[in-house]
Amino acid sequence: MKQSESKIDVPDEEVKKYDRAFASRMKSLRDDRGLKRDWVAKRLGVHYNTLKNWELGKAHPGTRELLALSKIYHVEPEDFFSGI
Repeated sequence: MKQSESKIDVPDEEVKKYDRAFASRMKSLRDDRGLKRDWVAKRLGVHYNTLKNWELGKAHPGTRELLALSKIYHVEPEDFFSGI
């Protein structure tokens, strides 16, 4: 591989930093609205543990779920990334 074609390395710690920030923001948006995790999960059509894992940074929602969450929380999709 030529130098200009080499893979860009992103350190695991940097990824974890953004994962934690995104997960924290997702949880705070739900908490700020006084919504229960099980209610939100049912509205999304996902299991309670799926939403829990998103909020813990162990997994990530897909684009469709992120757009649905933005409607449930009455925010713009990019608001999940504010402050990151």
